[in-house]
Amino acid sequence: MLLGSAVVLVLTWAFGVDAVESYGARVFFVVLWGFLAYSAYTGAGWVRGATIVIFAIAVVGFVNAPSFVPAVRALPIGDVVAKALALAALVALFSPPANGWFAAVKRARAAAEG
Repeated sequence: MLLGSAVVLVLTWAFGVDAVESYGARVFFVVLWGFLAYSAYTGAGWVRGATIVIFAIAVVGFVNAPSFVPAVRALPIGDVVAKALALAALVALFSPPANGWFAAVKRARAAAEG
């Protein structure tokens, strides 16, 4: 799902669905979601905390907006879909199977280190 966020941002940008105002920001978030997806795949538990921080920053941005509805309407569709996928990933990252996955990876790394 995190990788899906990166893919959505790239596709909506490439096909002109979103009018991208800041190419640097778009590239940053594509790389960020891709890196978080890879890190989650390799079992890095810090991904859960990083995803929470990213969502907290997004929420603060909405709270500080003059009005919530215009702030949401101003978001490009790619950003909305990417945030929805990332929110779903956040829920999945804290699910019991994910907790088991991260614990198993942690145990395997500890055993490999000696």
